[in-house]
Amino acid sequence: MVFDDSRKKIGEGAQAEVFLYNDFTYKEYKSTYPVEWIEFEKKQQNVVNALGLCPVKYYDSDDSNIIKMDYIDGDTLDKKIQELSSINNENNFVSEKKRNSLVTSHIDAFCLLTRVFTFVHNIDSSNVDIPHLIHTAAMGLSEDEKSKVIPVIERLSGKYTNCICHLDIHFKNIMLCRNKNEFVIIDWINARIAPAVFDYARTFVIFEEYAKEAVEIYKQIVLPDIKALGILEQDFYDAVEVCAIMRQHEK
Repeated sequence: MVFDDSRKKIGEGAQAEVFLYNDFTYKEYKSTYPVEWIEFEKKQQNVVNALGLCPVKYYDSDDSNIIKMDYIDGDTLDKKIQELSSINNENNFVSEKKRNSLVTSHIDAFCLLTRVFTFVHNIDSSNVDIPHLIHTAAMGLSEDEKSKVIPVIERLSGKYTNCICHLDIHFKNIMLCRNKNEFVIIDWINARIAPAVFDYARTFVIFEEYAKEAVEIYKQIVLPDIKALGILEQDFYDAVEVCAIMRQHEK
């Protein structure tokens, strides 16, 4: 696929770069990234679109390593938080009122996170063409890792109700639409049918890895929602261990 100089880079991940071009977003994967995984991502996106989980449609392009998609006019929640933190760090003499406002904004971000979880988990997951976590969790794991992961997934799947889990909910995957009081959840390739505890656990693992200072806020704001669902604390931390093991194979 040929782009001209008007193409603008707007994002980057471990496996792909994201560009804005002619009012569409283009996700360009590394040449080593398997084409079948890209096709799976398109399939996942079609499912979540049909369920009303995400308004961003994917389109085929003439390059098998590039996905064309609708452009979201807005910023990630992560970018908004970084902007607020930058203001705080650059001005050591910022007023107490301003500092309190920054703290409130960070708390608001985690409150939004709880809304995102609830929105996803409350969608009817019956007859949905998304893989079950138990059917894909063993991919790439050693026999020792499988012996730790699979029994926990089986046990918790028998104990708690299955639902749609995004399994990569964090501030970079939540978009805030400009001039609209809306959020959009992106990057659904990891979505699986599983008990909600694994979605919460996966996000906890990501915060532990990249933003340890946020873990305590997560515990204060998000964990009460988990307990309100009847999920036991030990089961949550068992799910955290499972998600940590699985995440090691993504790097």
